This record gives sequence, structure tokens and C-alpha cells, in this order.
Amino acid sequence: MIGVDARLRLAVDPSLAWYDDVFALHGIAVARSDRLWRALDDPPAYHSAVKTIVPGVGADRVLEATEPFASCSVADSFGDVCPSGFALLFEAVWLHLDGGFSAGLPAGWSVVSSPAALAGWSDRHDYAGVLPATLDHPRFTVLARSDGDDLIGGAIVHDGAAAVGLSNTWSAEGHEPDWDALLAAARAVHPGRPLTDYARGDDLTGMLRLGFQPVGPQRVWVR
Repeated sequence: MIGVDARLRLAVDPSLAWYDDVFALHGIAVARSDRLWRALDDPPAYHSAVKTIVPGVGADRVLEATEPFASCSVADSFGDVCPSGFALLFEAVWLHLDGGFSAGLPAGWSVVSSPAALAGWSDRHDYAGVLPATLDHPRFTVLARSDGDDLIGGAIVHDGAAAVGLSNTWSAEGHEPDWDALLAAARAVHPGRPLTDYARGDDLTGMLRLGFQPVGPQRVWVR
């Protein structure tokens, strides 16, 4: 698209694919135009009801799309919308990293492969009920980081076709993120594929250190 960095497009499109897949897992219908993605029923936790697809979407159009919801959030994918009546929940940075390879899953990292393990992972991440049936979905891979029998962190990689989205990176209290091992784990699951994410604060610092390139702003507004 003219005027949009190709790497930014590679970040936004997998995020839209994530939304399509997560809402389908919940049986929630969605609609998409050439400018906006929107849910047709209440979204699952931590997900927005409206998401911009291109820059330059007017605030009036965003407000119209949010009319069915008494309270909701808007994922402002290009950081250029300020809808009246909404407050800024957070601002982050879209990130892009070219594809690479690793020797395999690092020590202590594994792919979650059982319902019991997924339930434990979701509880520790405060994500219970958000991602049902992902074990049967070919585009989701849930990664766990363990210290012996103790689950101490994790992340999700999602195949967004154009690129692989990395998200939901977390570490248990008392444990620092292991960014190098996380990158190696993601590349073990999707070798050679570009990786995208958005981050802020300490997470942004850690991912920039890995070589991720900032490619644009991401804002989330809440009402």
C-alpha cells in the first residue's frame, strides 16, 4: 500500500489474522471493510471491538463502528486516530525482524501440547478462557518456559501468513525474560519466517536488543 512501510504492513496484517482466528475460536462473527475490522458481538478479554486496517481512518468512522458497544476498546493500528469519548489505554511500537534460524527449542522451552498444560499456562498468564481449542488450531503455537517442573514463562507464535506474530510474552514473578531463548524458540517453530510484534517499556527494550526494528506506533483507546 502506498505510504505504508512494507514492514509495518507485515506487522498489522498478522495482527488482523490473529483477531480473525481468536474471534472464530469464540464463535464471534466479525466484519471487515477496506478500512476497518470490527466485531459483531462482545470481544473476548484483552481484545478490541474495532481495529483500523489502514492509516487515515477518520474518528467519526471509528465512533460509528463502536456504537453497538457500551464499553469497548479500539486498536488504532497506525496511531493516528483520537476518537471522542475514548481514553488512551496504552501506546506501543510495532516491531519487525527478518527471518532466521535456530538449532531447535532452547533448554527449558517446549510446545504446550495437552489441555491440562494449556490450562496451567493460561492460569499463570491470567489468560484463562481467552484462547480455547488452540491445540487443535494449526496457526497457534503456545510456548512454555520451565525451570524443572515449575512453569516460569511463555509466549505465543501465530502464523499470520505474511509473517509470524509473536505475542503474549510473559515471565513469572522473580524471573527475568530470556529474550535470546525466546527468539530461538520462535525461530525453531517457524524457521526462516519474519517475526512481528508490538511492545512497550521493558519488553520493547528487550526486543530492540534482539534486533527487532521499530516500524510504527500502535495505540489502544478505551471507553
